[in-house]
Amino acid sequence: MLLRLITILALVAPETGPKEAAVVAPGANQPHLAASDDGAFYATFIKDGNIGFSCSTDKGRTWSAPVVAIDALGRGSGGMQRGPRIAVDGKKTIYITAPLTFDETELNGKKYPVRDLFLAVSTDGGKTFSKPVQINDVPKKAPESLHWLAAAPNGDVFAVWLDLRQRDKGQDLGYVKISDQGKKIGKNGLLPGPLCECCAPGLAVDSKGNPLVLYREGGKVNRSIFLGISTNGGASFSKINRINTGETKIDACPMDAPQVAVSRDGSKIATAWMDFRAGSNLRHVQWTIGSGGKFSPETSASDDAKGGQGHPSLAFDAEGAAWCAWEDTRRGINAQGIFAADSKSRKNVAISSETEGKCGYPTLAFGAGTMGVIYEAGTTVAFRLIGP
Repeated sequence: MLLRLITILALVAPETGPKEAAVVAPGANQPHLAASDDGAFYATFIKDGNIGFSCSTDKGRTWSAPVVAIDALGRGSGGMQRGPRIAVDGKKTIYITAPLTFDETELNGKKYPVRDLFLAVSTDGGKTFSKPVQINDVPKKAPESLHWLAAAPNGDVFAVWLDLRQRDKGQDLGYVKISDQGKKIGKNGLLPGPLCECCAPGLAVDSKGNPLVLYREGGKVNRSIFLGISTNGGASFSKINRINTGETKIDACPMDAPQVAVSRDGSKIATAWMDFRAGSNLRHVQWTIGSGGKFSPETSASDDAKGGQGHPSLAFDAEGAAWCAWEDTRRGINAQGIFAADSKSRKNVAISSETEGKCGYPTLAFGAGTMGVIYEAGTTVAFRLIGP
């Protein structure tokens, strides 16, 4: 009887700290995460100079052994969000994009070879991937390799990136629609900048297949955050509005991508970004939720003003609450951790533990009632559950 009571109490007792991290891939970096409606999670990352893939079919508790999704001949590399991206559609088709160089003239003798953006697709749950195909249709004009990827349930997939094909300085926003499980890659579009030189754009796609992009402008003393919304399936972005109401106090590229997410029913939009409004070089993540075309004034995601925050990620849960995860130095710069909060309680939750060392680059994803976050923990890609 006592043993049974202890078991019941263990099942219902609240947890006092972060759930134990699952190791997704040792010796890997720059992870990105996606989820499907059945609660499976899918991850991509850079490992051994190639683009790796791993998945979990038990809500992130265990992960498959990493496999090579794109063979980059061991020459793939990345940092500061210059890594691969992953998305999953309603048919559980897996899409992975990555900045890579296959041009031997670039690889031989150049310290920084120019990269293009390549796509690989799996229709068998990640057992095999298609041969990588270039998605930016003007080669060597996306050298910063900063991009994002998102998929709608109907199979419409979008990628956005920094593109300089029409300018000598600064960046425009390049974008493309991908359909027919990766077999059809549309003509590239351009959203005129200038965009921030080294901040990747954020991207989300609503249930109807309409993409939303969030980006930091370039060439200004106070670089603002702009949201572009497409209402015609990504053919164009007609609604472009400034999101931040306070000055960002950023006059040079901070290499920190703003993020956007949309609720499943399309009624809410969340945006998040890092800026210096709290003081010179004092990084704080700001976020705001919008509905009906109106956004509330932005607020700091962190409840600790002493620490610095950056590289936010966003996702909505089934109840319509937005979650934000970010890097946070409240424990110290060398003990940077991952923290998160939801838009209803705004309570900060520690995701990574102090024993994991310096952590960074979190990505949130939600599926089947479960919210998960993937991140770098030293030289390991780790995953933790946030929701049930």
